[in-house]
Amino acid sequence: MNIICPKCGFGRTVNEEKLPPKAVMATCPKCRNRFKFREIAPLEHIEPTTDSPPPAPAFAPENRDTQEEAQGPVQPEQTPSGPVESPAPPHDEDLWNELAALKEDEDEDPHTEHQPEPSLPLWERAESGYPRAFAQTFLEVLANPKGFFSAMPVGYGMVKPLLFFLIIVQAVALSQSVWQLLGIIPPNALTENLDNTLQAALSLILYPIEVCVFLFLDTAMNHFFLRLFKADTKGFEGTFRAETYSAAPMLLMIVPYIGLPLAMIGVVVYKFLGLRHVHGATNKQVLAVLILPMLLAITVAIVLTLLTGGI
Repeated sequence: MNIICPKCGFGRTVNEEKLPPKAVMATCPKCRNRFKFREIAPLEHIEPTTDSPPPAPAFAPENRDTQEEAQGPVQPEQTPSGPVESPAPPHDEDLWNELAALKEDEDEDPHTEHQPEPSLPLWERAESGYPRAFAQTFLEVLANPKGFFSAMPVGYGMVKPLLFFLIIVQAVALSQSVWQLLGIIPPNALTENLDNTLQAALSLILYPIEVCVFLFLDTAMNHFFLRLFKADTKGFEGTFRAETYSAAPMLLMIVPYIGLPLAMIGVVVYKFLGLRHVHGATNKQVLAVLILPMLLAITVAIVLTLLTGGI
């Protein structure tokens, strides 16, 4: 039975055989709303059949005076002073009072990881204070990637995750432009013949475009292999969200030279964690998803090199 809170939409699938027979009310552990989750037909009243002997006959009238003389005067029954407490009505069995603890014990694998409740990142929930929301989301990705990606929901669009990604990319592009103006790093291959100021200005435009094109191509390829290995549980949006938020280590590229290799390693590690926990995939599935495109790209590069060399 799938029980869903009508107020906040929180739900849980429960084995109907485990439900207490009188359980009809539920208290949602998320919003504390109390609601009726099912109807129980009233049981038909059945007269009990017993083999008990018939009650003994009442005393004859002539023996009543004799009994009263032997027992003395009959004392009237004393009624208790003050209000009489009526018996409390039976308490409804509340199924969801401890819903978080309801589990299918006999069907549950002890090695199965607990999945937290879906929760949008602060960056997507914020209605003001965007710099603070961005910084907190950025730190949460780096500090707790497992919890962050495991709670990642879908169905909220790809615009805000893309904006999160573009902010990181634009920060990197700005730093690259500054280092080019200072002559610390060489200019982009597309702008190396231009003036230094023009090179820096074009880098702010060209670099984000290049990286965004790569983002969508990489997401499409990774999602294809996720579906190939039957590891896709959150659709293309889930894969896209994993890719955009796992790009947080790219910010290391603001440090010239050493920042690039560190950022590349960090992005691969966080992409692995993102795809694994967003889709709930296994380590082997995600490793295959990440390694096969690399092998395919290397194969294509070798073939093109051989063809070019032969020409």
